[in-house]
Amino acid sequence: MGFHMAGNVRKKMPPLATLHVLDVNHEACEDFKLKFDAYGPVKIANSARELASQSSTVISMVPMDEHARSVYLDPDTGIIAATTDSDRLILESSTISIGTTQEIGRQIMGSGAGYYIDTPVSGGVRGAEAGTLSFFLGHSVRTDSITQRIRETVSWMGAADRINFCGSLGDGLVCKIVNNYIALTNIAVAAEGLAFGLRHGVDKNILYQSVKGSSGDSWALNFSNPVPGIVPESASSNGFKAGFTSRLCAKDIALGIKAAHSVGINPRMGEISVDYFEKVDQDPQTTGLDGSSVWLYINNESKGFTRAQQ
Repeated sequence: MGFHMAGNVRKKMPPLATLHVLDVNHEACEDFKLKFDAYGPVKIANSARELASQSSTVISMVPMDEHARSVYLDPDTGIIAATTDSDRLILESSTISIGTTQEIGRQIMGSGAGYYIDTPVSGGVRGAEAGTLSFFLGHSVRTDSITQRIRETVSWMGAADRINFCGSLGDGLVCKIVNNYIALTNIAVAAEGLAFGLRHGVDKNILYQSVKGSSGDSWALNFSNPVPGIVPESASSNGFKAGFTSRLCAKDIALGIKAAHSVGINPRMGEISVDYFEKVDQDPQTTGLDGSSVWLYINNESKGFTRAQQ
């Protein structure tokens, strides 16, 4: 997702401005530079500290809490060690725990490295490529210049009507975690429902259209449909090539479980679903595949599944 998000930033930002990029996979940076350098200057940074020191706006996206801590709080290479600039806008787009982003935000702003906002996204790889992502901002709606900068920057990557100002630091992640909890558990529910519908002998396309036109319609049914051959663009119809792996599904649902327990809610649906995705990730036949490959687990088909090269 970060590759496509950065690509849209380079396409839409002022052509004479320099875009600094950084990834643990240096080859990905080289590929990015080769693909997007025609839209304006692209420079590859050696550290988060270097990148931030050369930038007025920073956008980050990493998989896990520990990666975010390293990017921001490493005393030698992290953003916290960058040159001070209270006007630097820092948009952290990872799906990490609420407490982690609040801790990072407080330390970064306390150090003078910039103004930190949790800005997680939704929309997947397709949304990132199309520039139609939804944004959840840990920032209140205001009319000041910083709010206008935020809106302008995220509009390079997302749809204008999907920019959600959620409140204060951490509230963007609350909304994002709720969203993913609902969406990802729904993939497991959709897989179960469609599985027993097909076993009763209903044609898969008739079953899909029947549910799609009724109250069972959902994002999982249309964009992450777990049944191969129903939605041509879905991962399931393309060898379950990962757009969002089962490991990331388990991680995000676990964030929801943690958030629920912290305020006294018993997240039973999440606990069942995370067990599904963890088992899929642990199976050598399905590990690394898209989360919709939970279909193979539910139908006991993983042993007979032949993996295409991812």
